[in-house]
Amino acid sequence: MCIKCLFFSLLSLLGVAGVQAQHIVFTPQWTPQSQFTGYYVAEEKGYYQAAGLDVTIEHPSASRPALKMLSEGTCNIITLQLLQAMEDIDRGTSLVNILQTSQHNSLVIVPRHDDIRTVEDLAGKKVGIWKAGFGEPAQMLDQAKELHIRWIPFIHNVNLFVSGAIDATLAMSYNEYFQILAAGIQPTCIFRLSEMGYDLPEDGLYVTQDFYRKYPKEVRAFAKASQKGWEWAAEHPEEALDIVMKRIKKAKVGTNRTQQMWMLKEIIKLQQDKKSGKATFILRPEQVKAASELLLKCGKIKKEVTYQQLMGNF
Repeated sequence: MCIKCLFFSLLSLLGVAGVQAQHIVFTPQWTPQSQFTGYYVAEEKGYYQAAGLDVTIEHPSASRPALKMLSEGTCNIITLQLLQAMEDIDRGTSLVNILQTSQHNSLVIVPRHDDIRTVEDLAGKKVGIWKAGFGEPAQMLDQAKELHIRWIPFIHNVNLFVSGAIDATLAMSYNEYFQILAAGIQPTCIFRLSEMGYDLPEDGLYVTQDFYRKYPKEVRAFAKASQKGWEWAAEHPEEALDIVMKRIKKAKVGTNRTQQMWMLKEIIKLQQDKKSGKATFILRPEQVKAASELLLKCGKIKKEVTYQQLMGNF
């Protein structure tokens, strides 16, 4: 018998003997898609089980976002963007970062009309922004340049943009930007926030301070197994996408394999350090400091959120 098979056999025997795995409810911040591939892989491949965890992946809804579910105690671990986490910490929510997947910002501003060629041309224009958030860097840019953009909220997809009801829209490079291209629209230019002084990391894994202190070993085990899932996905993208598409089909999400492969490739690229070209899965102190300074400058937070706070070092 191979070592791996023997290992899982021993785990099974331990379960029979009465050793109960710690149950964890994990909630990504949106519906099933390639943005969360690593976690699906970790569950499918048994990485969570091997770490002694019984994991349930429960997706949120527009009326019950992941952060609300975490605060209510209906889930234990969520994915969340760094800026949102810092704003919620400033408002009094106790959050701890246990794994940082994203290293770069994916936000882009896509003009609908050819007469918008510079950021300054957005002054006074109607620009789409997600009702649920995620557009903070663009709002910072708006404030810094005094553009007085008229922000038009939308829930999801690019219908307002395609119909011409707005002058430009915010988009994730891994999601809405693909939808725009798939609709047959070829923008003259796009504005990448990562190239304009706002290359702030996005997705990470977060738990409450109480859960972090109560289950430190389980939290570390979940983070380690999730990282393993992402590493496997990066090495086996086609097989990983098969796992994602099963989730999507079960949830009846309207998408296709081509779009989800675009997303997966872009997400993996966003995880890579620019110098080494490898995913680090860590949040660096200088990243937190830069994010905190920008949030303070535009009035999004009242006091500095430190690296020590985010890491649970109180």
